[in-house]
Amino acid sequence: MDNHDAGIKAKTLPKYLDKEEVINVLDRAKALSYFDYICMTTLFRSGCRISELCNFIKEDIDFKNGLITIRQGKGRKDRVVPLERELGNLLGLFTDALKCRDKLFPVTSRQIRNRIYKYDTDALHLYPHLFRHSFAVNCLKNGMNLRTLQKILGHSSLTTTQIYLDLIGKDIKEDFDKVNWN
Repeated sequence: MDNHDAGIKAKTLPKYLDKEEVINVLDRAKALSYFDYICMTTLFRSGCRISELCNFIKEDIDFKNGLITIRQGKGRKDRVVPLERELGNLLGLFTDALKCRDKLFPVTSRQIRNRIYKYDTDALHLYPHLFRHSFAVNCLKNGMNLRTLQKILGHSSLTTTQIYLDLIGKDIKEDFDKVNWN
């Protein structure tokens, strides 16, 4: 009996970009729009959702302690995530240029989504949440603990975060198949 016969819906694995693909997209954005570059870099290096990005204010970034407070994320919960050094430098320069204390990214989710779509020149099927998936896979590939990733992503259930292990398993198999055993 397969999953369909048992009444269980098979869950498809999320798509993600490898680190080189992300770098290529970010390089294109940096050349065309500094604002787009900062938005996509923040999505990739923080793992935040697009709605969370659109709600960031200057006060959410604690440069001294290297933390970002994500307010009212999914499930209306606040969480604190580490601020990666390069992203901290980038956001530091960006926030220094801001005169007000309002939103860092004063645009809607739809506007960010449309801005990201224009960088899909390699048929990568770019969309904002793809950066979140790519963040998660990159963290696991570099040895991050699954429970830590769960906290950063704001998942209430570890089962939700475990889906990324299936993606890592596929990569491990592909790498394993490259080994010459003769």
